[in-house]
Amino acid sequence: MVRIAVDTMGGDYAPEEIIEGAGLAAQKGDAGVILVGPIEILKEELAKHNR
Repeated sequence: MVRIAVDTMGGDYAPEEIIEGAGLAAQKGDAGVILVGPIEILKEELAKHNR
């Protein structure tokens, strides 16, 4: 499995869309995903998706 680090703050629709896409890739087993960004923002967004 490939592991990738994803900058969750690096896009026009960050971090919501970035985290959503990373989560979908991880669920499919396409990649191991490491999310990079401010921890409090990541926790808040991940709580919305139960991930």
